[in-house]
Amino acid sequence: MRLFRTTTILMVALAAAAACSAPAGDHPGDWCTDVIAALTSERQRWYDYDKTHGGENDDLTWRLTRPDPPATAEQIGAAERRLEKRFDRQLRQWLEHANGWPVVFGTISLFSTEQLAKDSPEREIFVEMLEETGTTTDDFGVRSFDDLILIGTNNIQTRFVLTVGCEDNGDCDSAPVWEFNGETTKFLSLRDYLTTRVEQMKKLKRSP
Repeated sequence: MRLFRTTTILMVALAAAAACSAPAGDHPGDWCTDVIAALTSERQRWYDYDKTHGGENDDLTWRLTRPDPPATAEQIGAAERRLEKRFDRQLRQWLEHANGWPVVFGTISLFSTEQLAKDSPEREIFVEMLEETGTTTDDFGVRSFDDLILIGTNNIQTRFVLTVGCEDNGDCDSAPVWEFNGETTKFLSLRDYLTTRVEQMKKLKRSP
Protein backbone atom coordinates (compact mmCIF):
# COMPACT_ATOMS: atom_id res chain seq x y z
CA MET A 1 0.00 0.00 0.00
CA ARG A 2 2.81 2.40 0.93
CA LEU A 3 4.56 1.67 -2.39
CA PHE A 4 1.34 2.38 -4.31
CA ARG A 5 0.83 5.70 -2.51
CA THR A 6 4.45 6.72 -3.12
CA THR A 7 4.18 5.82 -6.80
CA THR A 8 0.93 7.77 -7.15
CA ILE A 9 2.40 10.88 -5.52
CA LEU A 10 5.45 10.66 -7.79
CA MET A 11 3.26 10.38 -10.91
CA VAL A 12 1.21 13.42 -9.87
CA ALA A 13 4.37 15.42 -9.25
CA LEU A 14 5.80 14.47 -12.63
CA ALA A 15 2.56 15.41 -14.38
CA ALA A 16 2.54 18.80 -12.66
CA ALA A 17 6.15 19.42 -13.65
CA ALA A 18 5.39 18.49 -17.25
CA ALA A 19 2.44 20.89 -17.31
CA CYS A 20 4.56 23.75 -15.96
CA SER A 21 7.29 23.13 -18.51
CA ALA A 22 4.96 22.71 -21.50
CA PRO A 23 5.82 24.91 -24.48
CA ALA A 24 4.08 28.28 -24.45
CA GLY A 25 2.40 27.53 -27.77
CA ASP A 26 0.46 24.69 -26.16
CA HIS A 27 -1.78 27.11 -24.31
CA PRO A 28 -4.68 28.91 -26.00
CA GLY A 29 -4.11 32.63 -26.32
CA ASP A 30 -0.34 32.51 -25.89
CA TRP A 31 -0.04 34.19 -29.29
CA CYS A 32 -1.47 37.26 -27.54
CA THR A 33 1.39 37.23 -25.03
CA ASP A 34 3.88 37.02 -27.91
CA VAL A 35 2.22 39.91 -29.79
CA ILE A 36 2.08 42.09 -26.67
CA ALA A 37 5.77 41.43 -25.98
CA ALA A 38 6.73 42.21 -29.60
CA LEU A 39 4.62 45.37 -29.65
CA THR A 40 6.05 46.58 -26.34
CA SER A 41 9.59 46.00 -27.62
CA GLU A 42 8.97 47.79 -30.92
CA ARG A 43 7.27 50.75 -29.27
CA GLN A 44 10.22 51.11 -26.87
CA ARG A 45 12.59 51.01 -29.84
CA TRP A 46 10.60 53.72 -31.64
CA TYR A 47 10.60 55.82 -28.47
CA ASP A 48 14.38 55.44 -28.01
CA TYR A 49 15.00 56.20 -31.68
CA ASP A 50 12.90 59.37 -31.69
CA LYS A 51 14.39 60.59 -28.42
CA THR A 52 17.87 60.42 -29.94
CA HIS A 53 16.89 61.76 -33.38
CA GLY A 54 15.45 65.21 -32.70
CA GLY A 55 12.82 64.42 -30.09
CA GLU A 56 14.88 65.07 -26.97
CA ASN A 57 12.54 67.84 -25.81
CA ASP A 58 9.28 66.28 -26.98
CA ASP A 59 6.85 64.39 -24.78
CA LEU A 60 6.80 60.99 -26.46
CA THR A 61 5.48 58.99 -23.52
CA TRP A 62 2.36 58.20 -25.57
CA ARG A 63 4.61 55.80 -27.49
CA LEU A 64 4.95 53.74 -24.32
CA THR A 65 1.28 53.16 -23.49
CA ARG A 66 0.59 49.68 -22.21
CA PRO A 67 -2.45 47.47 -22.75
CA ASP A 68 -5.27 47.83 -20.27
CA PRO A 69 -5.79 44.99 -17.75
CA PRO A 70 -7.43 41.79 -19.05
CA ALA A 71 -11.19 41.71 -19.48
CA THR A 72 -13.22 39.36 -17.35
CA ALA A 73 -15.58 36.76 -18.78
CA GLU A 74 -18.44 38.92 -17.51
CA GLN A 75 -17.17 42.01 -19.37
CA ILE A 76 -16.76 40.06 -22.61
CA GLY A 77 -20.19 38.48 -22.22
CA ALA A 78 -21.79 41.87 -21.58
CA ALA A 79 -20.21 43.30 -24.75
CA GLU A 80 -21.47 40.32 -26.79
CA ARG A 81 -24.99 40.78 -25.46
CA ARG A 82 -24.85 44.51 -26.14
CA LEU A 83 -23.79 43.89 -29.75
CA GLU A 84 -25.93 40.74 -30.10
CA LYS A 85 -22.91 38.99 -31.60
CA ARG A 86 -20.65 36.15 -30.53
CA PHE A 87 -16.96 37.09 -30.72
CA ASP A 88 -14.55 34.76 -32.45
CA ARG A 89 -12.06 32.91 -30.25
CA GLN A 90 -9.09 35.11 -31.21
CA LEU A 91 -10.89 38.33 -30.23
CA ARG A 92 -11.97 36.78 -26.93
CA GLN A 93 -8.39 35.66 -26.25
CA TRP A 94 -7.06 39.12 -27.06
CA LEU A 95 -9.55 40.81 -24.71
CA GLU A 96 -8.60 38.30 -22.02
CA HIS A 97 -5.04 39.66 -22.32
CA ALA A 98 -5.68 43.32 -23.19
CA ASN A 99 -9.03 44.97 -22.59
CA GLY A 100 -8.14 47.87 -24.85
CA TRP A 101 -4.84 49.50 -25.80
CA PRO A 102 -4.59 53.28 -26.34
CA VAL A 103 -2.51 54.48 -29.33
CA VAL A 104 -1.08 51.03 -29.97
CA PHE A 105 -0.21 51.50 -33.67
CA GLY A 106 0.73 55.09 -34.41
CA THR A 107 -2.46 56.89 -33.38
CA ILE A 108 -4.74 53.83 -33.61
CA SER A 109 -6.30 52.62 -30.36
CA LEU A 110 -7.92 49.23 -29.87
CA PHE A 111 -11.17 49.36 -27.91
CA SER A 112 -12.02 47.92 -24.54
CA THR A 113 -15.16 45.86 -24.03
CA GLU A 114 -16.89 48.96 -22.63
CA GLN A 115 -16.28 50.79 -25.92
CA LEU A 116 -17.76 48.04 -28.08
CA ALA A 117 -21.25 49.31 -28.88
CA LYS A 118 -23.76 49.61 -31.71
CA ASP A 119 -24.29 53.33 -31.30
CA SER A 120 -20.91 54.77 -30.28
CA PRO A 121 -19.88 58.22 -31.59
CA GLU A 122 -17.01 56.54 -33.45
CA ARG A 123 -19.41 54.22 -35.24
CA GLU A 124 -21.57 57.15 -36.32
CA ILE A 125 -18.52 58.76 -37.92
CA PHE A 126 -17.66 55.44 -39.56
CA VAL A 127 -21.14 55.18 -41.07
CA GLU A 128 -20.88 58.76 -42.37
CA MET A 129 -17.57 57.92 -44.05
CA LEU A 130 -19.15 54.87 -45.69
CA GLU A 131 -21.79 57.12 -47.22
CA GLU A 132 -19.30 59.81 -48.28
CA THR A 133 -17.00 57.31 -49.99
CA GLY A 134 -19.76 55.26 -51.61
CA THR A 135 -18.47 52.12 -49.93
CA THR A 136 -20.77 49.10 -50.20
CA THR A 137 -21.17 45.89 -48.27
CA ASP A 138 -19.42 44.11 -51.16
CA ASP A 139 -16.23 45.98 -50.27
CA PHE A 140 -16.25 44.11 -46.98
CA GLY A 141 -17.90 40.94 -48.18
CA VAL A 142 -20.69 41.18 -45.60
CA ARG A 143 -24.46 41.10 -45.93
CA SER A 144 -25.00 44.27 -43.92
CA PHE A 145 -22.86 46.98 -42.34
CA ASP A 146 -24.60 45.98 -39.11
CA ASP A 147 -22.51 42.81 -39.28
CA LEU A 148 -19.34 44.84 -38.70
CA ILE A 149 -17.97 45.30 -35.18
CA LEU A 150 -15.88 48.43 -34.67
CA ILE A 151 -12.90 47.43 -32.48
CA GLY A 152 -10.59 50.42 -32.94
CA THR A 153 -9.91 53.76 -34.59
CA ASN A 154 -7.29 56.48 -34.82
CA ASN A 155 -7.42 59.69 -32.79
CA ILE A 156 -9.24 61.71 -35.47
CA GLN A 157 -11.61 58.94 -36.61
CA THR A 158 -10.37 58.67 -40.18
CA ARG A 159 -9.12 55.08 -39.95
CA PHE A 160 -11.18 52.28 -38.44
CA VAL A 161 -10.50 48.69 -37.40
CA LEU A 162 -13.41 46.28 -37.80
CA THR A 163 -14.27 42.62 -37.53
CA VAL A 164 -17.39 40.44 -37.57
CA GLY A 165 -18.97 37.99 -35.16
CA CYS A 166 -19.34 34.26 -35.59
CA GLU A 167 -22.10 33.10 -37.93
CA ASP A 168 -25.41 32.36 -36.23
CA ASN A 169 -23.79 33.41 -32.93
CA GLY A 170 -22.00 30.08 -32.73
CA ASP A 171 -18.36 29.43 -31.90
CA CYS A 172 -15.60 30.13 -34.42
CA ASP A 173 -11.82 30.24 -34.17
CA SER A 174 -11.26 33.45 -36.10
CA ALA A 175 -12.92 36.14 -38.17
CA PRO A 176 -11.63 38.59 -40.80
CA VAL A 177 -10.39 42.02 -39.74
CA TRP A 178 -10.43 45.15 -41.89
CA GLU A 179 -8.82 48.56 -41.73
CA PHE A 180 -10.95 51.22 -43.41
CA ASN A 181 -9.90 54.76 -44.31
CA GLY A 182 -12.06 55.20 -47.39
CA GLU A 183 -10.53 52.03 -48.78
CA THR A 184 -10.63 48.58 -47.22
CA THR A 185 -7.62 46.45 -46.33
CA LYS A 186 -8.50 42.92 -45.29
CA PHE A 187 -6.64 40.60 -42.91
CA LEU A 188 -7.43 36.94 -42.38
CA SER A 189 -7.87 37.28 -38.63
CA LEU A 190 -7.11 39.47 -35.63
CA ARG A 191 -3.88 37.58 -35.10
CA ASP A 192 -2.92 38.19 -38.73
CA TYR A 193 -3.74 41.89 -38.38
CA LEU A 194 -1.71 42.37 -35.21
CA THR A 195 1.33 40.38 -36.34
CA THR A 196 1.31 42.14 -39.72
CA ARG A 197 1.32 45.52 -38.00
CA VAL A 198 4.22 44.45 -35.78
CA GLU A 199 6.25 43.38 -38.82
CA GLN A 200 5.49 46.71 -40.49
CA MET A 201 6.75 48.54 -37.41
CA LYS A 202 9.97 46.58 -37.60
CA LYS A 203 10.51 47.55 -41.25
CA LEU A 204 9.54 51.21 -41.03
CA LYS A 205 12.42 52.22 -38.79
CA ARG A 206 15.67 50.44 -38.13
CA SER A 207 17.93 51.33 -35.28
CA PRO A 208 21.23 52.68 -36.58
